[in-house]
Amino acid sequence: MKNDGGFTLVEIVVTILMIGIATASLSSMFITIRNIQLQTAYYNTAHRAAAREIESLRNDSYTTLVAGQTINFTNSVPPILPNRTGSAVISSPSEGIRRIDATVTYKSQGKTRTLTLSSLIGEIGITQ
Repeated sequence: MKNDGGFTLVEIVVTILMIGIATASLSSMFITIRNIQLQTAYYNTAHRAAAREIESLRNDSYTTLVAGQTINFTNSVPPILPNRTGSAVISSPSEGIRRIDATVTYKSQGKTRTLTLSSLIGEIGITQ
C-alpha cells in the first residue's frame, strides 16, 4: 500500500471555495465600512457648514437679521458635498428673539440628504 500523503482533489476544491467565500465576505465588509465613512464625512461637513453660517449670522448685528429673510450660503458649503445647497431662514418666534434655521442639502447614494440646525439669538445677546 502506497501513501503519498497529499491532498485529494475534493479537499483542494473545498479549501478554494472556503477561501473564496472568506475573501468575498471581507471585501463586502470593507466596501460597507468605506460607505459608512463617506456618509459620516458628508454629514460632518454639512454640520460644520450649517454651524459656521449660524455663527457668522450670530456675529452680525441683531438688527440685520430680518424675520422672513432667506440667506443663500451655498458658496460657503464645501464642494466635497455633491449637489449641495445651503440656506438660512430667519424668523421671529417672539419679541426680541430671532431664530436662524440653517439647512444644508446634498445628494448621497442617490438620495437627497438634509441637515438643519437652529439657533435663537436675543436682542441683548444669547445669554440674557
